Amino acid sequence: MEVTVVGAGPGAAECLTLAAREKIAGADLVLTSAHLQQAAEKYSANSRILSVTDTIAYINDHRGRDESVCVLASGDTGFYSIAQTIRRRAPEGVSVEFIPGISSMQYFCAVTGHSYETMKLISLHGRAGSIVPHVCYAESVFTLTGGDQKAGDLVQELNEYGLGGVRVYVGENLTMEGERIVSGTAEELSSESFGDLAVMIIDNPDAADPYRILADDDFTRGKAPMTKAAVRILSSAALAIRPSDVVYDIGAGTGAMTCVMAAAARESFVYAIEKDEEALSLARLNSQNLSIRNIRFALGEAPEGLSEFPVPDKVFIGGSSGNLKAI
Repeated sequence: MEVTVVGAGPGAAECLTLAAREKIAGADLVLTSAHLQQAAEKYSANSRILSVTDTIAYINDHRGRDESVCVLASGDTGFYSIAQTIRRRAPEGVSVEFIPGISSMQYFCAVTGHSYETMKLISLHGRAGSIVPHVCYAESVFTLTGGDQKAGDLVQELNEYGLGGVRVYVGENLTMEGERIVSGTAEELSSESFGDLAVMIIDNPDAADPYRILADDDFTRGKAPMTKAAVRILSSAALAIRPSDVVYDIGAGTGAMTCVMAAAARESFVYAIEKDEEALSLARLNSQNLSIRNIRFALGEAPEGLSEFPVPDKVFIGGSSGNLKAI
């Protein structure tokens, strides 16, 4: 069996490359989704709608046949595509070829006038995660949405974390009948409704620099204790925080160490707990002033106050109030 995975772009048959059209027309069978059925039927008389799981099962069950199968996949074969699932799970003896197509990212950047040379590209379609950390540290972010992470949910999350001023572009049914493109600030789009499948671009001209070394003078002190710059640098280096790490800051104080760790965990969150309400307000203020938003603050005392946090990868204990052993 020969399997060719063809990138079908956003969905319109007109967006298929010439190589893609020829491969579809020459295949014994075309497997695709309902979204792409119309494009498949334009170039093939033998197409079938199958789920990802059923597509893999078909390839396994018929691997001994002398048959050419074309899998018509949304978007581009190298960008969050079924192509990589087929590559990993194709049985021995099955030849797999990829023909790239136009991704929804490419199309949407073109119609909105964006360059994606420095754009952060992610997918929250059917995936856990948050858009907030990415928007905090990138001037422009593109994301696929869908499943539990719909465009409207992401807009609301941006507003909840004080990012209501960022510019948001949402595209639905791209290249298809009923194409809809909406733009505005996150605050302006907070009452908009969006479909289950949409793409988004978020522009944040005030994005924080995750590599900036924060000096003591960058923070408002108040009466709360503050971890000094040298200790912040040494402690952060010792923790070796990776971008995707979940981090605790126990006894956040002014939030100085919190902000340093949040910049290091720039694809995740720091969970900061502080028992003093005045200090916690100061930590919030400092994070806002520095445009560092990937922090979830909690008023309380450890270890009891940690019960609602997810399991951490790294922990900094800046103040234990005598509960170090229990913490």
